Formats: sequence, C-alpha cells, structure tokens
Amino acid sequence: MSDLELRFIGTGNAFAPGGLCWNGFVVDERFLFEAPPQALQSLNRLGLDANALEAVVISHHHGDHFLGLPFLLLQWKYYGRRNPVTIVGPPGTRELASGIALKVYPGIFDIKYEINWVEANSGDRVAVAGLELEALAVKHDRRLSGSLGFNATLGGRKFAYTGDTAMCDAVRDMARHAEVLVSECASRSDVLDIHMNLVDDIPMVRAAMAPDAQLVLTHLTPEVTAEGLANTTIAEDLARYRF
Repeated sequence: MSDLELRFIGTGNAFAPGGLCWNGFVVDERFLFEAPPQALQSLNRLGLDANALEAVVISHHHGDHFLGLPFLLLQWKYYGRRNPVTIVGPPGTRELASGIALKVYPGIFDIKYEINWVEANSGDRVAVAGLELEALAVKHDRRLSGSLGFNATLGGRKFAYTGDTAMCDAVRDMARHAEVLVSECASRSDVLDIHMNLVDDIPMVRAAMAPDAQLVLTHLTPEVTAEGLANTTIAEDLARYRF
C-alpha cells in the first residue's frame, strides 16, 4: 500500500494569524483540498503544476476557502490545460465561482478543457481519478448553502478532512474512519459554535480515532500546539508529510 502524501499550501484560519497562509493542502500532487486566495502562489512555491490537479475539493464558500479558484481558472486557461478537471463543493459552487470569475476575468471560460462541476449534499459519494469521497454535513455557518467534511479513500488509504466545523457527529464519524485525519483547530481555547479549539475539542477528536491513526491540525493560530496528544502533527505552511 502506497504512502499518503499531504503538502500544505497554507495552515492559517481566516485572519491569517501570525502571517500564516490560509488553509489548504494537496494530496499526492493531484487533489487540492480548498482553494484559498494564495493557492496558485503556494502551488508555484512548492513546484507543483496546477495543470496536473485532477480535482479541487471545496468544503464551503467562505472566502479563505474559495477565493483562489478564479486564479486557478486563469492559470488553466492561459497556461495550456487540456485535461478535464473536477471541482467538488456544496450546492451553488458553480454559480458562485462562475459569477466571481467572469466579473474579474471576462472570457475566463473560453477554454479548451472540460470542467466537471459536482455539487454535493451530505451523504453523496463522488469518485474522481481514483479518489473516493463521501460528503458529510458539518456544523458551521448556517447562512451558507452548505458546509462539508469528507471521508476519503485513495489507493486503499483512508483519510478525512473536517473542513471548518464545531464538534459534531460528523467529526466523530470522520475520526473513526480515518487513518489520517486533517482537522481544523481554529484556536487554542476560544469557545465558538462554528469552530473547534485545542483545549476542549481536539482531545475528543483524538480519543475517537484509532490509537495508531494520525491527526493533522490545520486552520490554526500560532498558539496551537500538539499538547502531548499522541500521533498528532501541527501542520506548517509549505510542509510535506508522508503517512
């Protein structure tokens, strides 16, 4: 069974605390989870070819997770993309992305490649280029069209990504599913009804996981540490992790 490689294009929350880039990561150089504003810049810094991405998976439509998509579309149009790409997100992803992209870059969809837009609801299963996803509704901003976490399988390896969420049953489901869980941890101890924190929530996440499963924390502030949690990594901007 092959290693699972994660490369983080950013690890910060919406406020980019301490200069952290906004959260997002690439799995095995082919699947981008989240499209933060600096996504293309970070891909370039990592030496990753944006045209090689086979899918972009977006958890919800807050700007720190979404507003890098027009720049990816711009790259794909003008730098020779020919292969299809799949963009997965909550309901309304295509309309929102198209509306923004066309306003800031007219003609951006005059293209020679195919975009497969997949708008997922909780419980939907999506397969793309060997990546299998199960969308799960999480507890975040109810004003949005949806907020999703994902159980995922790739090359026989099971991983999961919480997206932005407070502690909820879906997080526990992902924790039980995953060999590697990428979890938001938006602060050390702030109590919010839309996010998890290190002191109150992450120990419960860790306890729900198998003892040898790996927990990777992202969507951070610089004050977040591993705090003695077993098999737990604090993700760093532009870092590579193999599991």
